[in-house]
Amino acid sequence: MNLVANLTGRSCRRSTPRVELNGKLIPMKTPLPCVKAVCRLKPVGIMPLANRISAVCLLLGLAATLSVCAQTVTQIIPLTTGWNAIWVEVEPTNNAVSSVFANLPVESVWPYSDKLAPVEFIQNLSEEPWNDPGWRRWFPADSPHAILTTLFAVNAGKAYLVKMTNAASLTITGRPVLKPVSWVPDALNLRGFQVTLGSRPTFASFFAASGAHAGQPAYRLDSALGVWTQVTPTVDRLRSSEAYWVYCQGASTYPGPLKIKLDQGDRLDFGRVAQRLNLFLQNLTTTPMVIGINDLTESGPRPLSLILWATNGLIQHALPVTFTTNLAAGLTEGVQLAIRRSDFSSTNFQTVLEITNNLGSRVLLEVSADKLPAATLGSTTPYTGLWVGSASVSNVCEVNSRLNSANPTPTKSEFDLRLLIHVDTNGIARLLKEVIQMWQNGTTITNAAGYAVADQPGRYVLVTDDRLISKFQGATLRDGVAVGRRISSVGFDFEGGTNNCLPLAGAFATTGTLRGTNVLEPDFATNPFRHKYHPDHDNLDADFLPLTADATGAKEAYKITRRIELQFSIADPAGPTSIQTLDYGYKVIGGTYRETVIGLHKKPIVAQGSFRLTRVAVTGVLNQ
Repeated sequence: MNLVANLTGRSCRRSTPRVELNGKLIPMKTPLPCVKAVCRLKPVGIMPLANRISAVCLLLGLAATLSVCAQTVTQIIPLTTGWNAIWVEVEPTNNAVSSVFANLPVESVWPYSDKLAPVEFIQNLSEEPWNDPGWRRWFPADSPHAILTTLFAVNAGKAYLVKMTNAASLTITGRPVLKPVSWVPDALNLRGFQVTLGSRPTFASFFAASGAHAGQPAYRLDSALGVWTQVTPTVDRLRSSEAYWVYCQGASTYPGPLKIKLDQGDRLDFGRVAQRLNLFLQNLTTTPMVIGINDLTESGPRPLSLILWATNGLIQHALPVTFTTNLAAGLTEGVQLAIRRSDFSSTNFQTVLEITNNLGSRVLLEVSADKLPAATLGSTTPYTGLWVGSASVSNVCEVNSRLNSANPTPTKSEFDLRLLIHVDTNGIARLLKEVIQMWQNGTTITNAAGYAVADQPGRYVLVTDDRLISKFQGATLRDGVAVGRRISSVGFDFEGGTNNCLPLAGAFATTGTLRGTNVLEPDFATNPFRHKYHPDHDNLDADFLPLTADATGAKEAYKITRRIELQFSIADPAGPTSIQTLDYGYKVIGGTYRETVIGLHKKPIVAQGSFRLTRVAVTGVLNQ
């Protein structure tokens, strides 16, 4: 079968080639390489008739290099004149074949696939298969054979035969992809392997843990002879970016001595919400394995941590310092990776993890995380939203003490106060006593064609004025009815004007302090001294008429003043073993709570403790 036969419409049939090994014929899954000797494979039938040669590929000892920028990896593969067998380790940013091999002296590119994608049949219904439908091919646009192109994209985790008219280097930039390995049983498979660039494993050590591959034949392209030759398992070593024919006896999913599994997907994507993700490491060998995990970020923020649990709580191992651990034979160990969003100020963070072992395996894993910066929120501060938490009062001054009566001393137990604080788009913080989350439906407009299209999307709103509830829809369902989500605090009460909130002065930030004064006038409903039915505390005279305040403004009930201070902390007050420490400064914030109460006693009462707040919504306005 040759190019002339295809162009003239004549067909040629060939039986599936086999490799003779120890007196047995082993079928190959592709008819391209035909066997001329026990340990030598020669190709026929894929080149133009005038250029037919006796060897498919000529490998020049591929020694690919990898460099990392953000979450992309650049793979550089040297190519020799003639045929090359390569293994693509990254998903190209632009995976069009013409883009990947742009400006290179490429004559043709050939991958093999057991199952053709449906898109090939859609785009090329009029073309005949070439030798075997498993082989696809690409020719440059200026090639006379371009009409025969059936390959349109280059993908990670695939082997390609590349014919060059001159030597050159192939540079592929893209993201690493973790793909499950699926071997074709009882046949030779054309594939490559991710191995370390330095201490490369031998074929024998790499496949020792797999019954489907240990002791089975493998072939590599010999640059000097221009043929496929069988490797010596205990001597020859695997090389990154090189493709081999490897025999698989029976079914197998063997990736190498180290198997990496994720909860889902082919990368670690924290998105905007996830704080921790699991990474599972499996030792497929019969001996202990040393695992190394390293962040390959070259510069910029390094917000990634490896989380381990010990008897004294959580331990964070900040990357990119290489972390090593021992993994027992045959066991799977799960580790957690966590993101600290407060450590990067841009919209997202991207990097690549390098996972290695002492047996030569090397796996690259893409990591990404997003956050809601001030610009996304239409705000001047990254803290916009509703924060909910509590203050734990643990120290109160002893006003009756003769010594240090104003100095708070520890109490027998803590007293908790719920805190609700809203930070608007201008960074102004307000103390709330109650808030209801509702839903505002989106609006539509009619376009030029007369169709209704979205104008403003629907959104959540925060309501503190009960009179406005009827203007909005419920934010959740309860017994099939849309209702709002109500959050309230019994620790604070005030008449806060239209928004029914208490403005706080200062900065809501890890380095800031907020202060506010909550005054309960003598006639305020929840003033602790006022009692509606007690004649001595109802602010009424003997005729049950409103009592006139004296020159000091005093009535039967005293005015109560609460001076509240929230002093934020740069570091998490809960300490480094708290799991929420990972999101401290972005989704979690805390510090020292201090309150001075005037009017309950002839001396001010000072209470002190700690507070901790968690952002539960990013809505930047109230009641609209």
